[in-house]
Amino acid sequence: MDNPAMQHDGPRVSTDAHHRRRSKARQDSSVDLWATVDKSRLDQDAHIIPLDDLYQRFHTDQRHGLSSGHVADARAQYGSNKLTPPKQPSYIWLLFKELFMGFNIILWFAGVLAFLAWKPFGEPNPPISNLALGVVLLLVITCNSVLNVYQQLKSIKIVAAFSKLLPTLATVRRDGSEQQVVTDEIVPGDIILIRMGDKLPADCRFIACDGLKVNTSELTGESKPITASVRCSSEVFMESTNIGFYSTMVEQGTGEAVVIATGDNTVLGKMSKLTRGSSGDEITGLHREVNRFVLFVLVCTVIAIGILWITWGAWLNKDHAAFLSYNGNIVNSIGMIVGFLPVGLPSAVTLVLTIVAKQMYRQRVLVKSLQIVETFNAVSVIATDKTGTLTQNKMTITHLLWDTHGVYKVPLPKHEAAKPEGLIQTIRRLSSGVMDTARRLSVGAATMVRKLSTGNINQPQRMPSLNDDNEKNNIPNEASEVQIQAFRDLLLGAALCNNAEKQMVQDAQIGQDISQMKSELRVVGDAADTALYHLCVDRCFVDIEKVRQVNPRLRALPFNSANKFMITANQLEAADPSVPERDRTVLVTLKGAPDIIIQRCSAYKTEADDIAPLTEEMKKSLFARQEELGKSGYRVIAMCQLRYTRRQYDDMMEKHKEQLRSNPQSDDLIGFAPNGYCFIGLFSLLDPPRPEVPDAVIKARRAQIRVAMVTGDHPTTAKAIAKQ
Repeated sequence: MDNPAMQHDGPRVSTDAHHRRRSKARQDSSVDLWATVDKSRLDQDAHIIPLDDLYQRFHTDQRHGLSSGHVADARAQYGSNKLTPPKQPSYIWLLFKELFMGFNIILWFAGVLAFLAWKPFGEPNPPISNLALGVVLLLVITCNSVLNVYQQLKSIKIVAAFSKLLPTLATVRRDGSEQQVVTDEIVPGDIILIRMGDKLPADCRFIACDGLKVNTSELTGESKPITASVRCSSEVFMESTNIGFYSTMVEQGTGEAVVIATGDNTVLGKMSKLTRGSSGDEITGLHREVNRFVLFVLVCTVIAIGILWITWGAWLNKDHAAFLSYNGNIVNSIGMIVGFLPVGLPSAVTLVLTIVAKQMYRQRVLVKSLQIVETFNAVSVIATDKTGTLTQNKMTITHLLWDTHGVYKVPLPKHEAAKPEGLIQTIRRLSSGVMDTARRLSVGAATMVRKLSTGNINQPQRMPSLNDDNEKNNIPNEASEVQIQAFRDLLLGAALCNNAEKQMVQDAQIGQDISQMKSELRVVGDAADTALYHLCVDRCFVDIEKVRQVNPRLRALPFNSANKFMITANQLEAADPSVPERDRTVLVTLKGAPDIIIQRCSAYKTEADDIAPLTEEMKKSLFARQEELGKSGYRVIAMCQLRYTRRQYDDMMEKHKEQLRSNPQSDDLIGFAPNGYCFIGLFSLLDPPRPEVPDAVIKARRAQIRVAMVTGDHPTTAKAIAKQ
């Protein structure tokens, strides 16, 4: 890789370790952690040994990854990358628990009383009805237990089937190319590519870090994210910052890592072996309610039976001895027990939860256990993401804006002329058109009824708020014909300050067999980067791969939720090849939230390609333009840039390294300038809301559930989307 921020240095073992171990007078900021280590005795040395030795151990390398042949061999040796599921409960044990726990204990007591009422209490003429009652109670206990076991096994199988429906994908480098594979197919030695928001698919050692921070709270309990590094920081495997663990969430940055353990051999896999079967089911709110109800019924039953026997002993047996015998009172007690106890409640609860889980699956919601279904009863607030949940996740660039009035409307894709259709196609088109018209009318009527019922007829509609006619603005529709330098700088920044790229992706669908998934070439990246990629390639016909090749990236600070921007440094292609390397131009591009970007700028580029100072009035004008776009539901991205010579850039990075040695915590911008940039322009993006969202929000409010939208967009844009 050409990124100097991503260092690939592995620790080296000192040959004079023994001598330095005995030297107590040495005071140095860097400690040789491996001087006293006998590596032959270490079970986990993947964080200590040099990277070259690690690559040799797993038959891999960073540039090309594993070959297809080694992948098959590794899978045969290490198995699939998945944890062994907990052992399924025994049918006999489940049946035993159902027979002798819960309500059935009381029913057993009632059955024993029924048999005692037949013999010996019923002698010399034992009534056969008491025997029949005892037999019936035994049948009720057995049938009820078998039904409960059947429902439990059925729910276990359904939930287990849900977990296999949607496989998780990870990006790896194999045979020299990047591709997305199912995480179950990852093997030790795979080179995995890590991005913010990913979950590590296996235990791995970091070999490239670019502002990478991971959250290991699931394993260590430490809530603060840990800054990952390529160097070993501790002899202890669990404490070294160059190791990432399976299921760890990436909170910031990007990087690469080599897989060192998969499946049950991971740290999480070994922990699950120790804890497997040691904990019971979680007590949920529904369980507490059922237990409270059972306790209430049990107390009422005991009190009623106590009153029955007190009444019989104190009054009926003395004054009306022939009215009710001892055996008859026992039978009455049994009747009260059977009548009071809801013996079918456990089966009914399990059956209802199973039905709800199936209905949720039809709505493409997968649940891990029935306990999760139970907790829905206690939901009072739903916090939902905006992009991809409330919106269609089809973000597109609609306009490029610069200066105070410059605007370029991105042309819509040209559709090919339809082929002549035959009679059957015409009939099918007309019939489908009639159905679509009827459906639109019904939806429109329902929408109007909803507006009238909520008292809000003037619901906001998304309307273009820009004077975006390219012809009226004397701007060509073809991007290659636009001669405005600010527009060209925006396109160049969209191509270079962008992590989206084409990769081979396995298309995973719910319910699809993993072996039947097909790979296809697709643009991979976050929504904004993907939209900028499509703008360059599909709308403006920029050869983005060529642009990136001739303008290589030197350094990058990935986007994160704290900074809300991304920075890249690229060495621009020289028009004159004879220009020395140190005199070539380095372009630093900053892209992100307008309210953050504009405050870091001291100048702006005009439509006439002049650099003018960015005054307070100009800032207010830019913020007003952003506010206008946000009110119409557009998301806005700002871009600025700064140019250096290669000599100035190298001096700036060297100065940063010196500051880092004296103060390791001052690495917020990894050497980039905090301000002094030149503002270039804005991108407006549109991600339309899903049509089914308004109805879902109304249903949630009717159920007394608040809905909150969580987003990093500008408040004006967030309000516009929320109103829609």
